[in-house]
Amino acid sequence: MNGFDPESLKSVAAECPGFQARATARALTRYYNACFKPLGLTAEQFSLLVGIGATEGATLVDLADRAGVDPTTLSRNVQNLESRDLVRAEGGRGRAGKRLALTISGRQLVVDAFPVWNCAKAELALRIGEEKLHSAKQAMAELAEAAESSST
Repeated sequence: MNGFDPESLKSVAAECPGFQARATARALTRYYNACFKPLGLTAEQFSLLVGIGATEGATLVDLADRAGVDPTTLSRNVQNLESRDLVRAEGGRGRAGKRLALTISGRQLVVDAFPVWNCAKAELALRIGEEKLHSAKQAMAELAEAAESSST
């Protein structure tokens, strides 16, 4: 293959915001997973419980759209939370019709997890500084918006 230069590919990982975003997301997921482990909860499950609790009655498709994830993947995670009696899906048929809500156990788990999340966030702020943490969140939001507006 003419023009193929493996050395030039190394710069992609160093310069590509997508590569960095995925690496950062994986590191943050590992960090929050370790923080939530004593509660038997993962970072993804916590995010899903928060999303359902904040918008009770939303459908799985609504949540997937808001989170920018595939409804099929989200469906498996919701089923896992349902089997643990943390979430209930009622009414309608299929992913688009069933309305999601936290059970009493789900609400209690969120209440128990919230201080853990606050402590974890405070630890990150302590490590890099509150201003850098705020700037990073703002930059990620702006980058996401730029990517979304470019892809439509």
